[in-house]
Amino acid sequence: MSGRFPRPLRRAGAVLGVLGLALLLSPVASSPAGASGASRYRTEADQGAVTKSETVERTYIDDGKKTVVDKPRKVTLHVSETQGLRSLQLIHVSWTGAHPTGGLVADQNSDLAQNEEYPMAIFECRGTDTAAHPISPDTCWTQYADERFTTSSESPAYPAWRSDAYATKSERAAFVDQPTKLTSNCNLLLAGTTNQRWVPFVGADHTDYPGGPHGCQGQPPEASPANVTGSLSLPSNETFGVTDAKGDGSTDFDIFTGEDHASLGCSQTVACSLVAVPVEGIDCDPAGSTLPAADRPAASDVAAATADCEQTGRFAPGQVISPQQSGEAAVDGALWWSASNWRNRISVPLSFAPADNVCSTDASKAPIDIYGSELMIQATTSWAPHFCLNSKLFTLDHVQTPEPQARSLLQTDNIEAAYTSDPPDASAEYPNPTVNAPTAVTGFGIAYDVDGPNGTQVGHLNLDARLLAKLLTESYPDQNFVKDTWQDPQPAKDGEPTSTVLRDNPLNITDDPEFQALNPNIPQRVEDTASTLLTVSSDSDVTTALSNYINSDPEARAWLNGKPDPWGMRVNPNYKGIKLPVDNWPLLDSYEPLDEYQPGRIDCLYANPVPYLPLVAAPTSRLANIGQDMQFALAQSQTVCVLPSQNTGSLEGAKMVAVGRESAGTRMMLGVVSLGDAEREGLSLASLESQSSVSPSDAITSTAGRTFVAPSDASLRAAADTLKPDTKTGVWPLDYSKLRTSTAGAHAYPGTMIVYTAVPTDGLPSSDATDLGKFLYFVSDEGQKPGTTAGDLPAGYLPMTDANGLGQLADYTSCAANAVADQKGKLPSLTGGHCADDIGVAKTPSGSKSNTPTTPPSTARPSGTGNPGGGNTDGGGNTGGGSTNGGGTTTGGGTGPTTSPTAPPSSSASAPSSTAAPTSISATPVSAATPRIGSGFLGLALPLLFAVAILGGLAALVTRMRSGRHGAS
Repeated sequence: MSGRFPRPLRRAGAVLGVLGLALLLSPVASSPAGASGASRYRTEADQGAVTKSETVERTYIDDGKKTVVDKPRKVTLHVSETQGLRSLQLIHVSWTGAHPTGGLVADQNSDLAQNEEYPMAIFECRGTDTAAHPISPDTCWTQYADERFTTSSESPAYPAWRSDAYATKSERAAFVDQPTKLTSNCNLLLAGTTNQRWVPFVGADHTDYPGGPHGCQGQPPEASPANVTGSLSLPSNETFGVTDAKGDGSTDFDIFTGEDHASLGCSQTVACSLVAVPVEGIDCDPAGSTLPAADRPAASDVAAATADCEQTGRFAPGQVISPQQSGEAAVDGALWWSASNWRNRISVPLSFAPADNVCSTDASKAPIDIYGSELMIQATTSWAPHFCLNSKLFTLDHVQTPEPQARSLLQTDNIEAAYTSDPPDASAEYPNPTVNAPTAVTGFGIAYDVDGPNGTQVGHLNLDARLLAKLLTESYPDQNFVKDTWQDPQPAKDGEPTSTVLRDNPLNITDDPEFQALNPNIPQRVEDTASTLLTVSSDSDVTTALSNYINSDPEARAWLNGKPDPWGMRVNPNYKGIKLPVDNWPLLDSYEPLDEYQPGRIDCLYANPVPYLPLVAAPTSRLANIGQDMQFALAQSQTVCVLPSQNTGSLEGAKMVAVGRESAGTRMMLGVVSLGDAEREGLSLASLESQSSVSPSDAITSTAGRTFVAPSDASLRAAADTLKPDTKTGVWPLDYSKLRTSTAGAHAYPGTMIVYTAVPTDGLPSSDATDLGKFLYFVSDEGQKPGTTAGDLPAGYLPMTDANGLGQLADYTSCAANAVADQKGKLPSLTGGHCADDIGVAKTPSGSKSNTPTTPPSTARPSGTGNPGGGNTDGGGNTGGGSTNGGGTTTGGGTGPTTSPTAPPSSSASAPSSTAAPTSISATPVSAATPRIGSGFLGLALPLLFAVAILGGLAALVTRMRSGRHGAS
């Protein structure tokens, strides 16, 4: 079966006869729209940014007269992204015109934050808040029980919420929404209370969760009775944002979907909104003038009710408070649900991507599995629904495994395709001719979570290669008990004293003069995470690229070889002279501070001592884990000793565990992440040094003479300008020496990486070869269209287009699609040209069969294959009944049920070992379809239509040259 795909026509030298035939058989794909960056990569307009305003004021009613006591404020809310949202995606929310906030706490996501005065309370709620169906507080997610329950004892008889002028009669009663039957625990906790206001939560399945003190009456399974600090659980997303003295404020907000929060349940079919409540204070009617006479407070209670309701706050704007303090009830965030505050809400509807498991629900389709690179997670999450939601296509499954392992599986014929950034070792070539088709231009970043004493995130961070080397080589002693006693356990050479290098090194990176010079005004910290760079424990092409970057830097390489930096800091001797690059960073320090491993100090390590600094490093298994750790400040250093809860006289069961979530105002975390994950999770990324004109022996006093580059479309594009194809390896390697010396390299991001799809062009089952060819064709064209809907290229990837200097890579991939589908053992040339001209003879690896040159196949799509978008396959017409770019009416493909952005790959698949039994992936081969040209109506009409096709082809070619896919970026 022929499985060739029409290559996008880009050059005027195309043969007109072939062009006419190709255009007769299928329309030319339309070009994707261009886009440029919101955050780092996309405009906000591309992501559905929304700005809305609401005028708010506070009034008192005394003796029946309404008085405005706080001038009307026009509060304007701006939400950076509202479309194609995915679970745990971070969006940015900002506002102007709000009341300044007083009584600040460190963590605006904690239950303590509700004690702030005049916060901007932000929630994710079910519903779209129309006039006919307004949103109510009972569908808004809050994590903690005390955020939706309040009570009081005998005094005051009328707390502020009972004096709310906009509350209904029932909402001003002493007991509001109290369950008819209380649990024994609730009865005990509520004994003696005279006022209770319950704000139950109603789940997506209509389950009612009353909550109550400590959640005694029942909470959603995702909720917590109270804030738990230092845990490894993800924090809540309700936010009590801070407004400055000018009325401005901003915060990042995490999106929850039904995938992670079933009780909230937001999805493509369950509508939700972001709701911001500018807490302006209770509008007071203490005398009950809006109530029936029988329900008004007794005259003796009015004075106390007035005093309680007309509070204006005890803290100045910006004033920080201790956890034991709280704001005055009438103006603090705890009453966000009150009618006075709730009526001022600003609601912004949200739309969501397909669920992560959207492609795993159809067991009728055998998936096309591609193993490998985590750098591809966000791209394949977006691409997968384009295939699986189309009944005429297939399920695309990204099995996330380390790239070296994926290459090993491909080398042993256990898999059919792999995402990889490095070619295989020369000593272990693939058994069959294998093409490395460029699939994505992306890279790694160094995420940072660094804040000041007030909890505000540092806006910029510079890192050079030597600082990264210091972090990775366990050269910061981290704790004084290590610094004061460290010695190299390795035997000293004859005549040399035992090394005590780390005793003279800075405690952590914030104490390092090099870091301080490049990043002035960052506070010094004692956190374990300030001594290390969180990275992956498994083999990874990202580690190879990172260590390549370090190795290419003269200052870093000299320091690794033993030369002290200008301030005297030396490399940990265990790493001296380490050979780089490596695909797995080793943890080599073996010092055990036994004086500290004692009962009453670090009990856990008394009976079972292990080296301490590897516990600080604590690498994790996946890049995706690091992304979440950085997003939520979850410190993984295993330096907390947890003693057994029973048998306290014994240390049996004692264990070292992770530090957990760092407190706002003390955070200092650095971690290696993918650019795609960083974009989805809203991570801050450091600028990496690209070039330096400073002598390596000079002490660094500032950034003068050094160029630091952050990841962006522009900096990835600059890196692409330095790419040259390597015909020996079949890839476009990044030349780090050129990055450090060339003009283009000065503005190039050093963390840039290319991910290839490695696929054999011989030996695959016909049906799988055709499907993989369709995938590669999609990757070369539609898959490079930036956007947030299903099939688009998400933020964190540079589109492979001519405008970005990457047209050659896209051309190669479209040619590779044909080579894979044909399965004749041929490999396209890396040096360009037409598919019909440049598919050469594949090299013959040792032990494999020879490949004989054949006449290059036509670029025209044969009948019976259809365009790689699915749909009709009889005769190669428009697939799915719509346009060939997937944006029309493709069956289940181009557009999803409502909006159709992303769906993550199957993350549950376990990574197979390189020695695992061959994975059965092949489907039943499909016999070749009989061409329909020359028979029936089409055969009779062909002579007449051929000339028309040529003219149409010329017109389409001119149009394509003006607006083709390679013109968009």
